[in-house]
Amino acid sequence: MHALRDCTELSEAGPKAQRLARALRAGIAVPDGVVLLPNEPLPSPEELASALLGLGVTALDPSARLVVRSSALTEDLAGHSAAGLFVSVVGAAPSEVLAEIETVRRSGDSDLVRMALGGSAKVAVLIQRQVPAARLGVLYRSQHGDLRCEEREAAAPEWADVTVSRHAHDEVGPLTLGAAQLALLVSTELGAGEPAAVAIYAEYAVSDSGHVTFLQVRPAPRRSDYQGFALSDDHELTYVLDQEHNPDPMSAAQQGLVAVVADLVPWLRQRPVCGYLFWATTTGHRPPPTMTQTREVFTTTILPTCEAMLSPPERRIVGKDGALREELLVDPSLCELTLSDALTVYRSIYSQYVGLLGPAIRRARTQLDQLLLSNLGEPLGQHGALLSGIGGAQTERVTHLWQLGREGCQKDALRLYLARFGAFSSCWDVVFPCDDEQPQAIIDYARHLAGQPASPTIQHALALAQYHDALQKLLDRLPRMARGALKSLLPLVRDAMLVAEDDDLLFFRAQRLVRWALLAQGAKLYKAGRLSDPALIFDLPWRTLSSAMSPLHHPLTTDLSALALSEQRLRQHAKQLVPPERIAAGHPEWALPDGRTLSGTGIAVGSSVVSGRALVVPRLDNPAESLAQVLAQLQEDTILVLPTLLPSWAPAVWGALAVVTDSGGALSHGAILARERGIPAVLGTRLATQIITTGQTLLLDGARGLVVLSPATKATR
Repeated sequence: MHALRDCTELSEAGPKAQRLARALRAGIAVPDGVVLLPNEPLPSPEELASALLGLGVTALDPSARLVVRSSALTEDLAGHSAAGLFVSVVGAAPSEVLAEIETVRRSGDSDLVRMALGGSAKVAVLIQRQVPAARLGVLYRSQHGDLRCEEREAAAPEWADVTVSRHAHDEVGPLTLGAAQLALLVSTELGAGEPAAVAIYAEYAVSDSGHVTFLQVRPAPRRSDYQGFALSDDHELTYVLDQEHNPDPMSAAQQGLVAVVADLVPWLRQRPVCGYLFWATTTGHRPPPTMTQTREVFTTTILPTCEAMLSPPERRIVGKDGALREELLVDPSLCELTLSDALTVYRSIYSQYVGLLGPAIRRARTQLDQLLLSNLGEPLGQHGALLSGIGGAQTERVTHLWQLGREGCQKDALRLYLARFGAFSSCWDVVFPCDDEQPQAIIDYARHLAGQPASPTIQHALALAQYHDALQKLLDRLPRMARGALKSLLPLVRDAMLVAEDDDLLFFRAQRLVRWALLAQGAKLYKAGRLSDPALIFDLPWRTLSSAMSPLHHPLTTDLSALALSEQRLRQHAKQLVPPERIAAGHPEWALPDGRTLSGTGIAVGSSVVSGRALVVPRLDNPAESLAQVLAQLQEDTILVLPTLLPSWAPAVWGALAVVTDSGGALSHGAILARERGIPAVLGTRLATQIITTGQTLLLDGARGLVVLSPATKATR
């Protein structure tokens, strides 16, 4: 066994014991103790009695009480506390210490630890004299320097109501002074430099006389990998969610591609936030072409210019000779196009179309929308048939596929299709394969289309008929003067929309260049042993790609797969989030649905808004039994609704989407579980378990501390 103060540099003592040892040596008020390392044998009764005597505890004193705590090697790390995973025993009598040491050690091999940490953990055991306390508290010192303290009576259960106080960093008092000392200690440990920039979390005890003893300190859990829906670099513009082009979180590669063109067009700004695409428009720049000029500018200028830029690099992505391969499959190793060259073409095409014609097309739709609103009070969205039957590249593509299926998907016909439409993809994200990478999927799709009762040509004719019918009905409802305006405006709008459809193929062709250049680089990294799969290249941040092939900064032995897989997990996490409709003044704005709303103390980690189904635990009479029942019902979209969040409920929190409680505060020990897990929570609603029913759909906003209830359907208690 080792004296606590001797464990400052003893790594096997675990971060918790090491940090307390440094605090003890620095003169900070922490209880002294002894440490049993993970591989040390249990002490004999005589050895234990001698160690306890050094702490002022007589082994035969029936009133003496001790704390037997875990100090695992994977516990209390920077950014990951492992809160609630290991056992700590409070109030052990001297005669019980040996048995409790084994209890604490065994917790390192529990199912929960293996699930959360990916395997068993080595656990050192810290033994301290229990500090007499009138009140117990936690403090949280943020990176902004303010101090929040939450206290409860020592005799009260952990989920009891608490008192919360806030202190400025320059206030004088035992808590603020202690927080400053602890921040300095943690800052030195992390090599972080300025203590004021270090966030800490600490537990403390307050005696009847007001003396403060610090029981534990660690860097505050910081989930820097979960970014919130906020903008720090642009508070002047309002950004709107782009639900049309990127409805799901974008891959790392697509976010990099957006960043390449984010500020390329003077009137448009784009920002990926939590993987979702947001855009904002500005004014005061050169006016765009008029609607009558849109088709002419596209046909005579933009289309030939883009074709001239696309054709040479497209020949390079299939080899030097540009010949179609007999097997029809893409081989990224044949791509000779560099990412830099591909991005040059993409930027040029983007600026040609978006910069010149984008405003004209948007203005066309806006004018038609305003015409309908001013005369009928109805937006264009209620008259979608007015834009039916426009045609364009997508209609041509589907028609070609139908013919391909009808003709038996002959190889020559398939080559002709791929030569024209091979760049099309199912999504605007560069991570998704193009048609020419999956010929069998195209064959299956063509055969499916060929089996439909009506050909694409007939469907197009029906859409045109719907358009003419809708137009006539609309003309009958409009005032006389508005009819002429609609007749002159609508053809221009439809033509502008046709340009937008035809332009899609240009964009897909430009995106294909980027995709193939990335695949070629992924193949090189795979061959060098730095990626376990070439496709992981799409999950690498572009700041990594910029130097990934440089032996100077990244030795060839560096495996980038872990980073790519981490980005994949972030993307999966982002899919669970509810993105805001807009970001104004740098902050997200959600349009909360109608329904009953509960409020409480919010815990926001990353994007704070999720939607899921409630699982209500109305009482905790038997927490262990309740936990077992909950674990059997947990699903990916489960929002736990509890009277309070007990530390022992860590297994449930690790499997839940979010947490709602009747009581508790943002700094309670149980809330740490939600914060560290990276899920939002709303605590202290007081009424949640009474009015929410199992199965009910909830929208939870951790940033604002709101829970919105939808009408319950087939809900049960």
